Amino acid sequence: MFYRSSRLSELDSRVQELHLQDLSQIRSVPAPVSPGAPDPVGDGPCREGPMLRSNQHLVELIERVKPEIELLRQKCSTVRMWVQLLIPRAEDGNNFGVSIQEDTVDQLWTAESTAASYLRRFSNYYSTRARLVAKMVKYPQVEDYRSTVAEVDENEYLSVLQILLHVRNQYATLHDVILKNIDKIKSPRSSNTDSLY
Repeated sequence: MFYRSSRLSELDSRVQELHLQDLSQIRSVPAPVSPGAPDPVGDGPCREGPMLRSNQHLVELIERVKPEIELLRQKCSTVRMWVQLLIPRAEDGNNFGVSIQEDTVDQLWTAESTAASYLRRFSNYYSTRARLVAKMVKYPQVEDYRSTVAEVDENEYLSVLQILLHVRNQYATLHDVILKNIDKIKSPRSSNTDSLY
């Protein structure tokens, strides 16, 4: 249906991995690479002035979490369209099942929109960090810039952890809602209305 039971286990494992990470690695801000010094990645000498690399721990983490978010967004979109197409034309009375369909569509839309906003927020992190790193390189004597970069990195790590928890919880919640209401989602109007008259 909406997810495999192993999907929830996979996401739980990833969350546990993240809880076990050493925050000192996340908070470590490397020193800028001097102009003309060999680039630690091996791309040759730096020519444009001091350079500070991204926090590789966070870059790798974000790159592992983004596909999970995108998968949730795509699944929500697909299931939302399926439920939307099952909604019958409007009629008077006997609309309880239709309201369940509409509520399900709303929950799927909310999850899909939230997932999309998570994907957008990563660029905000990179942009904020880039501005701080530029200040840190320009004013190396101001230790607060280095501390702020470490704080921004730690906050992003904690945000990514929360996002992954939310993705896992969304799978569980949406699966539960759909499973409990599958009959009303598939057939919103009961066929026993004739026996009422």
